[in-house]
Amino acid sequence: MVSADKVAAIRAKAEVLAGRSLGDNGDALTEMAAQRACAWCCRDDIPEDMEQAVAALVLAMEGGEGGTVKSLTRGDTSVTYDVGDSGSPALAGLAPWRRLGRIGGGSV
Repeated sequence: MVSADKVAAIRAKAEVLAGRSLGDNGDALTEMAAQRACAWCCRDDIPEDMEQAVAALVLAMEGGEGGTVKSLTRGDTSVTYDVGDSGSPALAGLAPWRRLGRIGGGSV
């Protein structure tokens, strides 16, 4: 879970980048982007220097970036998105903070 202070810091950076307010849904959108960034980077935290990249992701999500549906399968439900060759540019901006996935959570 991302703290309210972190959401406020990321939202402020996103609004500066956008040159406008994110409106009534800004906090919810910022929190979703922060959770998406943490999941993609396999992190539980967002360091201060990562906030700008997450702010860019907020604006990309607000603009509908993420690709269009490329294919849909009904049996066992499968959705494939067409994000182009490079994937999401906003997610690519988070690459320096990406960690390898962790197997299990306990000690060995």
